[in-house]
Amino acid sequence: MSDHTISVRGRQIPFELKRLSIYELRFYADNPRINYIISSHDGDVTQETIEHKLLALDTTKDLVKDVEENEGLIEEILVIGDEVVEGNTRLAVYRRLASKHPGDPRWTHIPAKVLSSDIKPADLFFILGTFHIKGKNEWSAYEKAAYIHRMVRELEYTPQEVARQLGHQANTVEAMLKAYETMRDSFLPKATKGADEFETQDALRKYSYFEAFYRHKELAQRAKETPRFMEEFSDWVLWDVFPKAECVRSELPKILKNKRAQKTFYELVDSDPEVAYEEAELVLHEHKPEQMDPFYIGVKVFRDLLRDAPVEEIKTNLTTDGPRAKACYEQLKRCHKELERFCRSVGVE
Repeated sequence: MSDHTISVRGRQIPFELKRLSIYELRFYADNPRINYIISSHDGDVTQETIEHKLLALDTTKDLVKDVEENEGLIEEILVIGDEVVEGNTRLAVYRRLASKHPGDPRWTHIPAKVLSSDIKPADLFFILGTFHIKGKNEWSAYEKAAYIHRMVRELEYTPQEVARQLGHQANTVEAMLKAYETMRDSFLPKATKGADEFETQDALRKYSYFEAFYRHKELAQRAKETPRFMEEFSDWVLWDVFPKAECVRSELPKILKNKRAQKTFYELVDSDPEVAYEEAELVLHEHKPEQMDPFYIGVKVFRDLLRDAPVEEIKTNLTTDGPRAKACYEQLKRCHKELERFCRSVGVE
């Protein structure tokens, strides 16, 4: 029995440390990155196809340099049978370096943790989730969502179970599931049609826009009630309407709730998508400064604070004896004085 183990949900999973021939190992088809390569490639997908696609990624090219300079790996790959369940990019890197340095024994064999082939799928996915979602960030946001999607849809975990395992909120997991499915079914078929490798990777990076969309309750509800709206949003992301994903969650709902801003947005988005968001934001800024301008946002917060304040309770607190009542009274007095001074300065009586 091996002396080495990985702790998985309270159980010890044994593994062996070995150096394995890079030519006897296979890429793992269920890895989210590999799975996307397979699903998006026209024609048969061979091990050579996967290797070629991996080596074309900028992240892999950077890793080739790092591993070559370090003369090896810092962390072993994870292997079950002849499949690399964790570390597919590192396997591609070693094959690239073995090709670059023929006969150099440093690159013909790769350090590996070899797990038993009878490991349960749930345990394996727990290990991979710990590596790539809670731990290091080798997977992209889209790949992480693909992993979570498989856990829920195929392995029949509940979103709550996945959330607990990966340290997320359950509603975040729900948003990731919907974002992944929308990307896969609606956005990527259009965004990657006839695209080269760079354009495809750029399309995958748009995942954050869809997660931001579904993490906003009003947008998610609107998509549920009006499926056509989700198609529109996919087109907006495709046309680079929004300067960054954060704008989807923070500003798009405000634009859609304001009649003038919404009208401006829809009038421009088809004909001039590059300016539609900016122009709608300007309209919103003009007619609803309390939603856009930091100063007036603060003014509204202050106004609402005063409106909703428990007046009788505050009056009682101010009339009690003790240093706290005196300090509270002084704070309100200073606030009143500063507000009067400011209003006089800007001409508000």
